[in-house]
Amino acid sequence: MKRLLYIPFCIVLMLSCKKDTMDALNTASFVTIQGKWYLAAIEKNAIDGKKSVWEPIDPTKADTLIFRSDGVILETDGKPACCAPGTLIINGTVTAVKPEIALPANPLCALVNCGNCPSWEIQMSDRELIIMPCNNPRLKYVR
Repeated sequence: MKRLLYIPFCIVLMLSCKKDTMDALNTASFVTIQGKWYLAAIEKNAIDGKKSVWEPIDPTKADTLIFRSDGVILETDGKPACCAPGTLIINGTVTAVKPEIALPANPLCALVNCGNCPSWEIQMSDRELIIMPCNNPRLKYVR
C-alpha cells in the first residue's frame, strides 16, 4: 500500500522541479557592458617578434558600439551590428545574446560577408573594454 503512495509522490516531485536558467546571470553580465563604447586603439602585432603595441585611432574615425541590456550590439543609428556574435565571453563568463525586443533590419548587412565567428571574448575593466573577435586584431574601446 505504501508503494502505491510513493509512485504519485515521486511523479509530483519530478514535475514540480524547475530547470535552472542562466537568465539572471546573463542579465547581470550585460548590465556591466551596457552603453556606448568608442574605439580607442587597435592592437598591432610586431613583425620582429617583440611585444605587440596598441595603435591609437583618430577620434573622428573611431567606431562606436552600443551594448543593450540584453547583450545585443547596435550601431550608432540603432540598427543591429553586422556580424555580431551570438555569445559573449565577458571576463571568462559565457553569456548568450538573446534579444528581448525585435531588432530592425539592417540593409548594410546584406553587403557584408561575415566569417563564422559565433562568440567574442571580452575583457572589461572600469572604463575599458578589450574585444577579441575571431581571427581579428584586438580592439580597445573606452566609454
